Amino acid sequence: MSCEMCGSFVGPDLVESKVDNVRMLLCRECSKFGTKVSSRSQGTIDDSEETAVTFVKSNPGGKGPSVSHVNVKTGTQQQPTTRRRRYRDSLDSDKVLVEDYGTVIKNARKAKNLSLEDFAQMINEKMSLLQKIEKSEFNPPLNLIVKIERKLNLSLREEASAPIYTSSSAKSATLGDVVKLKKKKR
Repeated sequence: MSCEMCGSFVGPDLVESKVDNVRMLLCRECSKFGTKVSSRSQGTIDDSEETAVTFVKSNPGGKGPSVSHVNVKTGTQQQPTTRRRRYRDSLDSDKVLVEDYGTVIKNARKAKNLSLEDFAQMINEKMSLLQKIEKSEFNPPLNLIVKIERKLNLSLREEASAPIYTSSSAKSATLGDVVKLKKKKR
């Protein structure tokens, strides 16, 4: 390893010094021009949390070798904490949006004396989107439903009921009937 001031090759016996508020790795002779930052020599390995590593590589076309200094954390390695989303099965929720959700939202908003513009700012959504929702022209996604429910203190979802099958005297066409009709036309 080389001294950053004079460029002489010293090996691992460099001393970290501060010269004009700049930290440098210097040989013992050049370290007299600055103040010593650490007492240990560079290039030695210890068991502290950080170890200074110096890389020396030849600088093609330049005057001398290129020196890079990196502080490397040593010791036990901590695993990064990752937040996992809760697994949600699509069949897990048996709740569906109420049929007249637009009027329910509009009535609850007016009961709290909120204009459409104020309510849009409150839940951080566009006013045009809320207009479409109140007119039942747009089915809001679950995260928006939850926001609206919390701010207006109401429930927009109800338990899904099992489908009711009724038999009718007049037979209606099924998908199978349509497929058979198309095959016959050929």
